[in-house]
Amino acid sequence: MLRTGYAQLFNVRNPCAGLIVPRVTNASSSLPALSDPERACLALAWEALLAGTMPIGAVVVDATGTIIASGRNAVYGTADPPLISGSALAHAEVNALLWLPTGKEHASYQLVTSLEPCLLCTGALRMAGLGAVTYLGADPRHGGLWALTSPMYAARQEVKVAGPRADQVGLLAAGLTFAYHRRRSATSAFGLACQERRPDIAAAGTALAAAGLFAMAEREMSWAAAEPVLLAAV
Repeated sequence: MLRTGYAQLFNVRNPCAGLIVPRVTNASSSLPALSDPERACLALAWEALLAGTMPIGAVVVDATGTIIASGRNAVYGTADPPLISGSALAHAEVNALLWLPTGKEHASYQLVTSLEPCLLCTGALRMAGLGAVTYLGADPRHGGLWALTSPMYAARQEVKVAGPRADQVGLLAAGLTFAYHRRRSATSAFGLACQERRPDIAAAGTALAAAGLFAMAEREMSWAAAEPVLLAAV
């Protein structure tokens, strides 16, 4: 769960499973035209970075746009129950979708995530039966939503796809991941793919690092304080 200093926290009861899941909103107004779920994804991505793992966050919303489940990446960093942690499967989208029970229809639900889902998360989205997905930042290396257009998947149920954002928000979301991977390795597959196919994302990530991204994370700066600095950098 997010630390209370990072964003406003609300306990929202999952109407599907009766579980208490965190709902996160950010009261900052410096990010233009963002829904609460999109703001929540960025706050969760920041939480993931502070925890020492890939900065990606995701939420599930119902037909009214209410957040009913959330998750963040936990592949690396410290364990954070009830998230899947310390596993190659501990992706933000998977951790958000885990809250949804089997045996119920979820076609009216939407997955919102800070980065384009990979094949693992695209498969999880399909298996969970959600009817839509929205993502903020592009993933030129691991993006797997193309699988939804395969005859096998398309025949089962249409999934509406929206993204990536072509504004500063999209560059911020993807740039956070670029900066993280480049700090881990100068030859990371994600970093090299961005440099080759999306140099704008590479430039945004480099600018975020130069603006003090990792120093802010080490100080455990709140997302509300870090967000306007990082947005201005891209």
